[in-house]
Amino acid sequence: MNNAEKFLETYKELAEESFKKWGYYYPPKTWEEFDARNYSFYEKYLKEKENGIKKTKAFIRLANTMNDFSFYNLYQNFDFENLNNILFQTSRQKLLNRGMLASGTDHCNVLFNTFSSFSCNDFSVIDHFFPKELPQSKGKFYTEVSVNLLKVLYYEQTEFKNEAIAKADKFLSKKITSWEKHTVQYFRALVKNDAQDASNSLQELCTAFQKMEHSVNKLNNKLAKYFAYEINGIYRFAMIVNQELFERINQPKHHCFSNEFELWQKENNFPKGKIFYKYPKEMEFMNTIFKAELPTVELYNPYPDRKKIELYKNVEKFAEDLTENADKKQ
Repeated sequence: MNNAEKFLETYKELAEESFKKWGYYYPPKTWEEFDARNYSFYEKYLKEKENGIKKTKAFIRLANTMNDFSFYNLYQNFDFENLNNILFQTSRQKLLNRGMLASGTDHCNVLFNTFSSFSCNDFSVIDHFFPKELPQSKGKFYTEVSVNLLKVLYYEQTEFKNEAIAKADKFLSKKITSWEKHTVQYFRALVKNDAQDASNSLQELCTAFQKMEHSVNKLNNKLAKYFAYEINGIYRFAMIVNQELFERINQPKHHCFSNEFELWQKENNFPKGKIFYKYPKEMEFMNTIFKAELPTVELYNPYPDRKKIELYKNVEKFAEDLTENADKKQ
């Protein structure tokens, strides 16, 4: 796997920095440290917490520790099936967390997180986070413009094709970042059935990925740049909407894109990832959350008295539905 050694080296350096500064290793380097951190969180925030939305949100925060630690373990004894499963579990945690956080925007702000789900062939997230019945977005942000195009492709909404392309063209004429530009351009190329433009956009996205700020968190910024599995996900999205076009798109040649992973995917018929790590008995509710049916995002107008109608994702409804779905699984 490309950059595995660099990832491990950086991970250890960051853990050592944490120990020198705070007296504990973060991210954890061993299963013992990982378990100790989880049990400490459980004792402080979960043990006495009553059932309900607050408990669900706390468990989702607990699962965040696995997001970097799982890759650290993976790269020490690499296996593509484990990678696929790790991508499923970590992307699901991030999506669920994002779904419950207010953003001041509509449902499209989770787009980047869905790319991670695509990388393990979990395309079902589209139906829940970008449901067909929701209206086309206004196109103010690259996420909205891209989701409009994505829905045209995924749901075969040809009646919105021209409108979605027009919004994309208008957005591309603005001063925007390279990541924004080439993400929109990629989905636009898929709508236009342009394999060359799609190929070029993927290559440019790899370069743009290296320049992005992935988080205010120093750890995430450093580690994220070694493997852009989100771009593997964007690439593979084309497969489910236009197989013929997908076969004509060239994979990027860049160290952050895994061509080996794509070969493994093809040889194994593109399997959907599964849960990688099961939490112990005390934290069984986290396993239940991962098994529960995904809620479907809804929009609402929190300011009905204003003349201008603005739709935002209903994060409280999402949290309520997730809690209810998880409770049904217990």
